[in-house]
Amino acid sequence: MTEICVQVRDDLVHVINMLKSLDYVYDERYVIHDIYYTTLKKSDLKTVDYKNLLNKSLIIRKIDGNSGINTYIVFKNKTIDNKGNVINEIKTKLKIDDEEKAKTIFTNIGMTCWCDYINENIVYKKGEIALTIQNIKNLGVFLEIEEYPSIENLSNKDKFEVLSNLVNSLGLNLNDDYSAKKPYLLLNRGE
Repeated sequence: MTEICVQVRDDLVHVINMLKSLDYVYDERYVIHDIYYTTLKKSDLKTVDYKNLLNKSLIIRKIDGNSGINTYIVFKNKTIDNKGNVINEIKTKLKIDDEEKAKTIFTNIGMTCWCDYINENIVYKKGEIALTIQNIKNLGVFLEIEEYPSIENLSNKDKFEVLSNLVNSLGLNLNDDYSAKKPYLLLNRGE
């Protein structure tokens, strides 16, 4: 699955109003609470690159949305190009029923919690395109878009370009990194 995630320099209200003005329609709101654990030593966390950190990490993910509260253990396998863009991601999820026991297990086997954050998501749709506005305390507003059916047969590089062009056409004030790595940004800010 190819997706882009870019930080927006505009405030949340402006982003919502801009999407509405472009005929995007509100679809849903949900909250994701991610807690990242790694097998790496705490002293190595700020010196390891993002891909290697993720390869050594598991996430306890709690999603609170329209279908209730669901909790998973998640592993992300990302393909990163030579410019640092995430051009493909495969998520492996295991549904669990007890977040606290998972935390206890991870801690007892020596894993380190390196990021714990809450991501408020608001989804707007237009046809087959779904844009997710993400609001993260102490980090800001982000916009995420995943590949959609009419581009799924393109190469990962071409999908990334189509998604980037789409987000650029929205008239928002965007950062220049279209593969924003939110947990890594939080880690390096000391949150």
